[in-house]
Amino acid sequence: MRTTTPRLLLLACLLPLAACSGAHSTGSRVEPSPPPSASTVVLLVRHAEKAAEGGDDPALTPAGQQRAQALLQVAGGAGVSAIYATQYRRTRDTAQPLADQLGVPVTVREIRMGAQAHAAEVAREILSQHQGKTVLVVEHSNTLPSLMEALAGLRIQPIPDAEYDRLMVVVIPPSGPARLILSRYGAPSAIP
Repeated sequence: MRTTTPRLLLLACLLPLAACSGAHSTGSRVEPSPPPSASTVVLLVRHAEKAAEGGDDPALTPAGQQRAQALLQVAGGAGVSAIYATQYRRTRDTAQPLADQLGVPVTVREIRMGAQAHAAEVAREILSQHQGKTVLVVEHSNTLPSLMEALAGLRIQPIPDAEYDRLMVVVIPPSGPARLILSRYGAPSAIP
């Protein structure tokens, strides 16, 4: 049974912010200041549906563009303060609608030395620079398992080539084990 649980996702994303007692201003926005004990929340998705043509760097299909809009609807109110994608157009285009709405730039991290080295680099950066905050990461079916393990020591089921709707929410507390919430977003993927 495939279900989307936006309320559960929103609750998981807002949980670390519930204990915030102060706020700080960043230009015209006022943002909560996470307490030192706040959990880091990482939303992980695979890029949306990609075109069959376009070589190694294809654009999103119309269905992929709709999925990017669905990601905006699901994560738009989750308190995302940083967005990561790879150098490939399909990951950047999946993240861009949310980035545009939030006014948060997409941080591009190139895959240069393989999935494990890339995952270790991205995980280190997220955990050191975004502690206690909520981060969106748009990656690939072959890099997400390594990233999940590097971030939280968790293993996930392989992502089939036809699956684009998996949404993984990792809640990483300052101490103790990380928690994983699995959900779906947008139109269900046509998985055989």
